[in-house]
Amino acid sequence: MNQIATRTLYKMIKEWTVQPWDGTRYGRIVEMLWDSIEACGLIEGPFGMAMTLLESYVVDCVEEVDAGLLDMNQAVAGLTTLLENDDFTQGAKIIEVSIDTNPVCRISNIDSLLQENWPRGPQKPQWWKRSVRSFWISLGSVSFVAMIIIYVIVIGLGILPPIQLVLSIVGGIPAFALSYYFRKVATKRMWRAVFIMLGAGGIGFWCLIVPSVFLFAPVIRLIPWWLGLPLLTIPSVIIGAFLGDWIGKRRDYRPYM
Repeated sequence: MNQIATRTLYKMIKEWTVQPWDGTRYGRIVEMLWDSIEACGLIEGPFGMAMTLLESYVVDCVEEVDAGLLDMNQAVAGLTTLLENDDFTQGAKIIEVSIDTNPVCRISNIDSLLQENWPRGPQKPQWWKRSVRSFWISLGSVSFVAMIIIYVIVIGLGILPPIQLVLSIVGGIPAFALSYYFRKVATKRMWRAVFIMLGAGGIGFWCLIVPSVFLFAPVIRLIPWWLGLPLLTIPSVIIGAFLGDWIGKRRDYRPYM
């Protein structure tokens, strides 16, 4: 059996960026590495973070390539982006792997990972990491501005009182900060909370509340806002949260990023 020389996980992925995409082989490799990290109790820390990001990316790419939504060159190009993610490189530059041509993959420095005093558990969020800064600022800014525009239109039509705009601003900023914290922790329990919250906000608000406001505006105006608001929002948010949890469960609560 021919064995490839041991190298870091970071170097292995860097080699993948100059090779043709092999989703089946990559999927088997990351599954073995994930199982090893989880079995050793290292999933809550930089090594688990690196494997979470890698496993999520490979699994998503395999599904999208098979469905024709992504070509192989795009899948390979995405690996380069992964190498620029500080959350991935922190653990990937420490983990050492060796792969037989079967492939059979193992972590060759597992004893060192267990014995050294590496940071474990949820880490304190670092708000301005280069690799995540632009994405979260762009996503948060666009979503926040879009929400404000919708509220201004709805309030201008007399459907909701002006106080709702103030509440949306006061609640929106902490919600954005909380979403970043959930992303940094990256445990399955936290990711379930993220899916539920995104379902409640994304599906419940954008897909249920907003269309209902425009479709049933004449009826809503006849009901006092203090009564109509909970009647409209509570069922929609609950349904959205349920759907978000259902979507997350189908993915085993793996993040899309």
